[in-house]
Amino acid sequence: MLKIGQINTLVIHEVLHEGYTCVAQEASISDDEFITYVYLPTADTALTVGDSVDAFVYIDKQQQCVATTTHPKAVSGSTVLLQATGMTDFGAFFDWGLGQDLLVPTKYLQAPVVIGMSYIVHVFYEEDSQRVLGATKLHRFFAETDPYASLSVGQAIECVVWHETDMGFKVLINQEYLGVLFHDQALAKHKIGTKFSAWVKRIRSDDKIDITQLQDNPNSRLTLQQQIMADLEAHGGISTLTDKSSPEDISHKFSVSKNAYKKAIGTLFKNKQISLSKDAIKLIKKG
Repeated sequence: MLKIGQINTLVIHEVLHEGYTCVAQEASISDDEFITYVYLPTADTALTVGDSVDAFVYIDKQQQCVATTTHPKAVSGSTVLLQATGMTDFGAFFDWGLGQDLLVPTKYLQAPVVIGMSYIVHVFYEEDSQRVLGATKLHRFFAETDPYASLSVGQAIECVVWHETDMGFKVLINQEYLGVLFHDQALAKHKIGTKFSAWVKRIRSDDKIDITQLQDNPNSRLTLQQQIMADLEAHGGISTLTDKSSPEDISHKFSVSKNAYKKAIGTLFKNKQISLSKDAIKLIKKG
């Protein structure tokens, strides 16, 4: 079956003056079966009847089913960072690597876009209009709650920022759920499209998901202590990253909060593994 908005393997059915007509590879041409023909205007090399070609299939402005051997930056079902190229009364346009920009209709826009800025866009095939479209309003495609408890508090997750609010960042979790990273739980001010590892902080009573980058428990502190010791050993037993260093410097080095770092070096100091001064921490060599 032909898959609109996807890469399809097509078979050349007829060679035309300026292109080809194609059918899906698995299509069976017979008098009593409906066959969708796809027009392929160009190809990298000359093709003949019966040849196969992998091409992206979509509906053009004339509502024709067409194909291109140029593969776009995203296919139907994927969620990617794309640059805005235009804004109109009926929607926004994004560069997705084809001659015809991707349309995000107004009803699927999270907010008006700024031309030249990049946004997280979900690409999908809309049955009603038979078009491949985009959406920046992700809650129409991803769950904002976890009613089946597939996530648990403290679970490690992968996130991408798709929208910023006054309170923090809306994130896409594991390409499945939407969650919120509040400013006080973030290691840095993130940009749209930033990807990072985090943890589930809380599943609210309404099943919505809060996340954190400030994982702070005995296991994570132990891991951080090991990282600090390894870093000291790799740099001659000394580091200028102290409890007086900026949160940004600490986050850049170890991807943790300043509070977590202070607790880790505090434990190492109590265990007499390091010495502390205003400007440096030093590894205490035993024996």
